[in-house]
Amino acid sequence: MEQRPILAARDINSGAELHSNTEIPVKTGNAVLDANLYDLSRRFCGTHDPDTVLQLLATVMNAAQSELEGHDLSIMNSTLDEMFAAENMFRPYRNIRKVTCFGSARIKADDPVYKLAYDFAKLCADNGLMVITGGGPGLMQACNEGATAEHSFGLNITLPFEQAANPAIAGSPHLMSFLYFFTRKLNLIKQSDALVALPGGFGTMDEIYESITLIQTGKSTIFPIILLDTPEETFWRRWKNFVVKELQEAGLISEEDQCLLHHCSSAQEAFEHIAHFYSRFHSYYFNGDRVVIRMNGMLTEESLDWARHDFPDIIYRNDLEQLPDDAADPDPVLARMPRLQFSFARRNFARLRQLIDHINDAD
Repeated sequence: MEQRPILAARDINSGAELHSNTEIPVKTGNAVLDANLYDLSRRFCGTHDPDTVLQLLATVMNAAQSELEGHDLSIMNSTLDEMFAAENMFRPYRNIRKVTCFGSARIKADDPVYKLAYDFAKLCADNGLMVITGGGPGLMQACNEGATAEHSFGLNITLPFEQAANPAIAGSPHLMSFLYFFTRKLNLIKQSDALVALPGGFGTMDEIYESITLIQTGKSTIFPIILLDTPEETFWRRWKNFVVKELQEAGLISEEDQCLLHHCSSAQEAFEHIAHFYSRFHSYYFNGDRVVIRMNGMLTEESLDWARHDFPDIIYRNDLEQLPDDAADPDPVLARMPRLQFSFARRNFARLRQLIDHINDAD
């Protein structure tokens, strides 16, 4: 799978902050403290936006002067510390696409699903992708073994009972243990370009449901979610039957939401689905009420006409246009990429996924 030298950061908020009515504080109300925080934010912000640094400092000092319990501050401190440590671990690999693999910690090495997980992770590593797992035993270990410690990460969780990292990733600089599930799960999703779910229990269900919800609601930019079984296994097929019967037929989700999931029964098919998703599509971002889709190659006029014809519900102003580049791209390194842009009705992200599929399938 060919890698582009620069990748866009996958947004886990998709511009939602522009619609927020919550303001991040930049002052504490103490004039002397505020002056010192302002000075610190300007002198020690490095290459970062000093106003963002000032917001961080003000939030910390507002918490310090509040009536919160000490335990509350401890949670805030640990959360920020874990996020900073995770970003530092992943930073050198920023421009390598990664696949997060979910699955049971209880499945043993003699199970056919274990071999499937191993084979899929190995296929990813052999084609230039890195793999992210929860760092534990079972299918997580299978994926770390298949990709090897050099080409994989383990995001382990600290539990009241012993949960050691699996031997395939133990001792690796690509291993990190999290105190909180929510920061661990955030990084399992935020750092990856695709998710592959193998059979698993409550933890796997939690991770897959949240991933789907983030995309469905537009809180996360769209990425492939793959449900992977062996040819003989019916785990995900039965789960999808439940989703159709109990959720879709009851009107609790839309029929097009099914396109956010891809069920397959071989490592090769799972890998090819990810490769195809990024064949012409590269990334997207929002510019006001317009979505801008970066591409690895231009579309023909015929393909553009098909898009206008098939997606008027989300291209609601009929203003779809293709540009060869855009010097105003918020990421200047990606400014020379061709792109589509249009006014997007942000109510149906499943339809945006279908448009991305159209882009990739076009001649």
